Amino acid sequence: MLTISEVARKYSLSNRQVHEMVLYGYLNAADIKRHSGGGTILLFSEQDIDKLDIHSILQEINNRKKYDHFRSASSDFRRMTRMLNYYDRFVASVQDHPQQHFLMVCFYLFHLNHYAKKYQEQSAELYRLKNQVIKRLYNQYTDLIQAIYLLGPDRKQIWLCDDCKDSARAAGMSYVDYLKKGYYCPKCTIGSVDKEYYSLVEFRISLDDYRFTFHLPRASAIRWMKDLDSLPQSIRETGRYQDSMYLYGRAISRIEERILPLPVILEKLHQFLASSTSTAEGHDFLS
Repeated sequence: MLTISEVARKYSLSNRQVHEMVLYGYLNAADIKRHSGGGTILLFSEQDIDKLDIHSILQEINNRKKYDHFRSASSDFRRMTRMLNYYDRFVASVQDHPQQHFLMVCFYLFHLNHYAKKYQEQSAELYRLKNQVIKRLYNQYTDLIQAIYLLGPDRKQIWLCDDCKDSARAAGMSYVDYLKKGYYCPKCTIGSVDKEYYSLVEFRISLDDYRFTFHLPRASAIRWMKDLDSLPQSIRETGRYQDSMYLYGRAISRIEERILPLPVILEKLHQFLASSTSTAEGHDFLS
């Protein structure tokens, strides 16, 4: 792994050019390390850099700078600096906490959820990992997590009446698209096909000044939560319920991606899952 200065020396670049490759999204950090005295340092994979056409990238950056308002890049740099400072402050604040490993796993899980929101092609794999990590956390740190059942509506199946079918055909729309537009009428048949399909289990973590909230669909949580029926209940906020309602939270930002790359998050969470209960506390989640 190479630091920004080492990348610059090895590939005959200036530090500024390396920074710009990061700012414009051509070069992502492969890992993050924390100095013993505080502060974070981005590390880059030499193998990844060797795959880049650096000369062409620098040309593209120069062209983009001509047409892009440079304040955008400057703003990106400020946001990236703030993100680095945020990461550093969080790591520094939990370093001596009795539950530092638990909090760091929550921190990585929080960002995994944002990646799953953005990358739909990987979402099944990422949500599967999220489920595994929450299961392990809940079973291992039961006293630190409050689980609440958020009761949601049933999933409905709608059968169009003949008039609505005629209207859909006249509009050149499939029945599915017609339903998605909400054009069905009171004469259409509506039936429940999955009871409490949109219910969630909410996992609340409140430890000193740290707050995390995670959600799992009922269908995922019921596979391993033995006490699901005995959880305190609340009503999930209602709205237009579709499968996308499973996706709580926001997508990862491009600045966060540069500071907290997905491979780093996956490595830390898989490391946690691979550790035994007795040795989990010994794993270095802070580096």
